[in-house]
Amino acid sequence: MSDPGLADLLGPITAYQESALIGTAVETGVAEALAGGARDPEAVAAACGCDPRGVQALLSGLVAVGLAARVEEGYELTERGAPLASAHPRSVASVVRKEWFFYRVWAELPQAVRDGHARIAPWRERLAADPETSLEFLRALDDLAGLFGTELAELAGPCSGRLLDVGGGAGSHAAALVEVNPGLEATVLDLEPVGPLVAERHPDLGFVPGDLDEPRFGLPADDSWDTVLLANILHDHPADRCRALLAEAAALLRPGGALLIYDWIIDPDRAGPPPVALFTPMMLVENEGGFTWTTPEITAWLTAAGLSRTIPRGASGPISVLRATP
Repeated sequence: MSDPGLADLLGPITAYQESALIGTAVETGVAEALAGGARDPEAVAAACGCDPRGVQALLSGLVAVGLAARVEEGYELTERGAPLASAHPRSVASVVRKEWFFYRVWAELPQAVRDGHARIAPWRERLAADPETSLEFLRALDDLAGLFGTELAELAGPCSGRLLDVGGGAGSHAAALVEVNPGLEATVLDLEPVGPLVAERHPDLGFVPGDLDEPRFGLPADDSWDTVLLANILHDHPADRCRALLAEAAALLRPGGALLIYDWIIDPDRAGPPPVALFTPMMLVENEGGFTWTTPEITAWLTAAGLSRTIPRGASGPISVLRATP
């Protein structure tokens, strides 16, 4: 008699197969080739410059997991598979490319657990070495924020005046706050090569080049802000670096200003919420010293930065908000 417990375990053991099918469909262009309608495997292979046998094998797999269907004319994407194409109005193609990169990095998790070191280069090095791929990564994050990152504005509370989004990438979260706070003047601070991406994705936002490694993030001594936002920044850094970043951010606030933290915050016992607990090993392989941090840990750093009032607001999703004021 089969063991039901072992049968349940088999699913996670082989889950990589569906991930590989999705990543390959986007990476090879097969999803794009099917976006215009049904095609036979030979036509798909010709469009993608792929081996016909390889394309047939991939299409069979995509059918098996419900992302493609066999029709009289050949194969076509199903409703579930349609967002794999870049032209789809809710396309996840950029997200797939981002996760395909991490798919390969996760294979190095055993070594990261053994030695405690990240398996990929720091972000600034990746941006300098391969700006095109790095900016595509930020586009994927912007797409994800558009699909799932709608809770920040609700949890952050009212914002007015000038807002600085530190390390804000494409400006996803600043744009979300501007949308629900009329008159809010928001500016993204990030490394200089990111500026054109902000203009591409959120042209109504301001941009200022800056660097998290510099005092005041490279801003002048007389520059101050009503709200400073650190969205998905702390999990990239070790504890001592987080403390320093929060001190720099707090120093940019005008009297009565607020520091907003939007991040994957783990429970004090580090066992949940499940999405955050699962996110934690990704920080191990992605960022040297990266980790998920608890509300008490972050609150202690905020207190050290002179922000004595901290209001945590949990989300229904994996990311929460802390609003801190003097």
